Amino acid sequence: MTQRPVYEMALQLQDRARQLSEGAAGEKEAARVASRISELTARLAELRREVTVALALKDQGAAVVASLPAASDGLEPFTRRAENGWPGDQAFNTAKRKVQEAATAIREENLAAWVEWSGRRLAALPLARIPMLPPQEQASARSRRVDLERAASAKTVTTGDITLFMTKWESLAESLRDAKEPPAELLALLERLDSRPAPTLRDITDQEIALLREFAMDGQVSLTRKGA
Repeated sequence: MTQRPVYEMALQLQDRARQLSEGAAGEKEAARVASRISELTARLAELRREVTVALALKDQGAAVVASLPAASDGLEPFTRRAENGWPGDQAFNTAKRKVQEAATAIREENLAAWVEWSGRRLAALPLARIPMLPPQEQASARSRRVDLERAASAKTVTTGDITLFMTKWESLAESLRDAKEPPAELLALLERLDSRPAPTLRDITDQEIALLREFAMDGQVSLTRKGA
């Protein structure tokens, strides 16, 4: 069963559950059903959120393979029973468990798809061009890069996360689109400066210092005296 039909089934089931709660029945039975409906509705809302995330990821080209059969296994029998009156506790519990299992499975698959997709989007950015931007634009570009990398490593994902990621990705991609590729010697020097242990001033030549100044990167390098 595809994502959309199960999503629609969840909405239909919520409507039917509300109808049952409004029907005429004994006070005790109505209270029991109302409690079960509340529990099931919470699980359905969780399932709906995860399906919505899966659809959003799919719209962005992520490889999403949602596990929805378990949800339909629990929803379809419950729906049939609900059409004929008050479902028993077993029917509610089975539906609730199946929906919870489906939501958990889809959440895990969403996260795996998010990690793969966001990593692929980051890899598509020419991040090596950041040093070639004007100093102020470099700071903004680095900030957006950090935000994107942090989002890509998140342990949960929402539709808002996807939208914000794409907004920042597109902004950074636009900034880097017309930037020149940095010279190989600059990239090699930056890699050395980022290494640990960091090189000392004695390890940096006058030509390399001039190279940093040429590309307005001398203000991004700090000097720390050993033993200070």
